[in-house]
Amino acid sequence: MSAELLMKVYDQMSDAIFLLRNKSEIIASNPAAKQLLGEYNVNLDDFCTYCNGYTSIFEEQTCLGCSLRKRIDNSAFQIFLNLNSGVNIPFSASYTLIDEDADISLLLLRNLTQQQHTEQILKQKTMTEYVINAQESERKRLSRELHDGLAQGLYSTLIELRKIKYMTKKEDYETSILEMDSMLSTTLEDIRNMAVELRPSSLDDLGIFAALKAYFKRYEQLFGVHVVFVSELYGTRFPASVETMLYRVTQEALTNAAKYADVDEIEVYLFKTKQTIVLEINDQGIGFSPDHFTAQGSGLGLLNMKERVDLLHGEFELRSEPDQGTKILVRIPLEASQHD
Repeated sequence: MSAELLMKVYDQMSDAIFLLRNKSEIIASNPAAKQLLGEYNVNLDDFCTYCNGYTSIFEEQTCLGCSLRKRIDNSAFQIFLNLNSGVNIPFSASYTLIDEDADISLLLLRNLTQQQHTEQILKQKTMTEYVINAQESERKRLSRELHDGLAQGLYSTLIELRKIKYMTKKEDYETSILEMDSMLSTTLEDIRNMAVELRPSSLDDLGIFAALKAYFKRYEQLFGVHVVFVSELYGTRFPASVETMLYRVTQEALTNAAKYADVDEIEVYLFKTKQTIVLEINDQGIGFSPDHFTAQGSGLGLLNMKERVDLLHGEFELRSEPDQGTKILVRIPLEASQHD
């Protein structure tokens, strides 16, 4: 009875099951596998004739270190197969050695089209919620700064202005005018800082090098932390999405360092290789354990910094240990940076 049930499972499974000898010769296959052979024109002697690559931790589709060619036992991996019509379909694949003496193995392929479609919808929904929450957080921050900073400054100036009509001495007039001049200057400076924080004009007009140089100057004045900036990209322009990402990640990393690292100096390196744009930020501060890190405050945060990098198909790496400082490393492929 158990053998009969196993045969029913074998025949009725939607997954394609191949029994192989010598890792390539098909000695048996279930109906789903036979259908796949017809739809994909599969030749198990050469997977590369129909396989469009497998998914690694670095790329969605790659041939580097191909799990299918290695036939790694009991490993599951994702591959992409081409229909005869040219459509690219994702499959989950697993390879298991059943009889080592007879060199009999089992290859199982499962169509992931519906699963990935569901994941894409969920990812899109999550991203939409994230964008909405980020917008609301930014609006709250702006509202608070407008109320506590600009509005208070203007209100104080207004009060001082109304006092003038009750003054009778020239000295009082002059003192009041000087106070209003000072308050208005402070308010204008706050407006400039807010505008730069929202979107520095130098980023659009001059590029990432000039924008970072200007930011580091303001940063040193505000926090008293010296920034060593090393880059040979003066005048080099990249797509707006790349320059914005580099600027925001640097901004968040340096803000975090000023709050938590307890350092007097930070090193920032920005350079380009043949294949990537690289941003490296180092501090020799108190550091922390990333495995036990608890997010604090507002802003991008470490996770959102990584999300910004991921959107450009880049790599985000964080290295930190208590009392050993912190390093943030960002790599953006030049191919991705060529598309805005």
